[in-house]
Amino acid sequence: MNWFKKKPDFKNYKPLVGSFLLALLLWSAVTTDKVYTIRIHVPLHIIGVAPGYVLVKQPPRSLTLKVRGKGRALITLYFYKPKVTLEFPTIKKSTVIKLSDYASQIYIGQDLGIHLEDIIEPRTIELKVDRFLRVPKPIKVRYRIRPLPGFVLSRVEPAIKTAEVSGPAKLVKATKFVVTDSLVRNDVRYPFEARLILHSPKPGIIHVAPRQVSVKFVIEQIVERTIYNIPIQLIGFPPDLEAKAVPPVLSVRVKGSEQKIMHLKREQITAVFDYQKDYRLGRNVYVPHFDKPEGVNIIKVSPKTFRLLLKKKETSE
Repeated sequence: MNWFKKKPDFKNYKPLVGSFLLALLLWSAVTTDKVYTIRIHVPLHIIGVAPGYVLVKQPPRSLTLKVRGKGRALITLYFYKPKVTLEFPTIKKSTVIKLSDYASQIYIGQDLGIHLEDIIEPRTIELKVDRFLRVPKPIKVRYRIRPLPGFVLSRVEPAIKTAEVSGPAKLVKATKFVVTDSLVRNDVRYPFEARLILHSPKPGIIHVAPRQVSVKFVIEQIVERTIYNIPIQLIGFPPDLEAKAVPPVLSVRVKGSEQKIMHLKREQITAVFDYQKDYRLGRNVYVPHFDKPEGVNIIKVSPKTFRLLLKKKETSE
């Protein structure tokens, strides 16, 4: 049976397709000329309150409106992507407003012949306001950097120390610092820079400037060095006692970043014995406590201990 292999005759379909298109055009003309009432959802933007004041919290993001217009106008409105923008230049304190009182500010396709019938939701908006404040706040860099063995992250240096924070006075005052993106890098051995975004604690309400900060991460090789002749400082003794440390000085082996260790001075490390805190009756051998710069590690002390010699001061009769 060869009729399965017979090619369709597209010429017979041309009148049918033409009739269908004509019917579609006639239907569109009729339906788009009718008047319809529909509900639409549009974004809401409040662009300001009284001068010197700002909103404390975000208003609703959208409104549900009932609008009326011809079909062709409503179809066109879909492509316009309308939004509602409101301004309240006299509001200086927190209040609840009825949106119907501001219907004249809501422009939704009037030039297309579309009319606002009703504001469905929300019907009221609570506006919380506060005085505007702008102050600098410290920048806190968030990071997790893991250098290769034998290297250390010695410094984190943002290009600027503070950022301008602006918004409602109460919220700005409560903001202690501005944080950056969290940067994570592993197996690092060389210094590098990164641009990190500064985050607002309340986006849309509190504003931060600039939006980004350049941060330098200083990676250095770990080195060691011995510091000699550090005196043992004896403090906190009663006025009637004379004290002496034997030996009076010691040396320490320190480890840290190359720049910090190479520029470390003997005066920056102190060995201390505090009589009020550390003395024990019947004991005369002690280990001193050390004060040292941040990032400097003491890995060896020589000698480890010292002998404390005490005697009464002679009094003149």
